[in-house]
Amino acid sequence: MSASQFLGRRAALLLSLSTVAAVAACAGSRSTALSSADQVDVARVEAYLNGLSKFSAGFSQVWPDGGVGEGILTYSPGDLKLDYTYPRGLSMKAASGYLVLRDDRNGSVTHMGLSHNPLGLLLATPIRLSGPITVTSVLRAPEFLQVSLARTAMPSDGLLTLQFRDYGGSLALQGLRLVDDRRRTTTFRVQGQ
Repeated sequence: MSASQFLGRRAALLLSLSTVAAVAACAGSRSTALSSADQVDVARVEAYLNGLSKFSAGFSQVWPDGGVGEGILTYSPGDLKLDYTYPRGLSMKAASGYLVLRDDRNGSVTHMGLSHNPLGLLLATPIRLSGPITVTSVLRAPEFLQVSLARTAMPSDGLLTLQFRDYGGSLALQGLRLVDDRRRTTTFRVQGQ
């Protein structure tokens, strides 16, 4: 991969993580009250996220331009870290209200606030999927559950979609999807869950 391709992907990642929006369009404009079945599933997702003490798994990523990345995702309450094995030397940490992206190959470090970033929705302790967070969509399929989230006061700040394997009533995180204000999508597929 050339330096310009890598920098283009890095810029796309930063844009995707910092300006995720288009909630109504991406969530099918579903902002009506949740059904009782939806509420039960949202409570299950909230309990799952709050029940994690530490979670680590491989991930693969697809940037909006189709470029790919992979590495190890580590999550604990209030803290998310991505250590990339490809592109090697890239890491991202989201905690304490900030996202820090490091590129060891050129020594660059980029800092961004999470107050308007949907990844910040995963970093509250405890996580509450109500009040300041609006669940915009709940989708179910056999052995699958998907929940989309946005900030209630500023839905244009972003859309975060969590995808779970739902087997026998037990949830396991399978992926994350972020959609930016230009409808560009960045996806993270969690492996081995």
